[in-house]
Amino acid sequence: MGEKPDKKWLQKYLAPLVGGKIIKVGVSKEGFPQITVVCKGDVTFTLEVGASEGNGPGFLFGLPIKGGC
Repeated sequence: MGEKPDKKWLQKYLAPLVGGKIIKVGVSKEGFPQITVVCKGDVTFTLEVGASEGNGPGFLFGLPIKGGC
């Protein structure tokens, strides 16, 4: 089983999703689930759900480094 991610870091990383609205879902060319989110000020970003080796919790790729919803 893979190493667990740091819980505090992960909560901070996911925080930009608070207040966002899912406006679209889909699948990437590689087969990964995608979720498009819109935030205040019409900031839009697409998240991609993935997991290394598939043996641990999934991870949301694509969150903005600064700002958020």
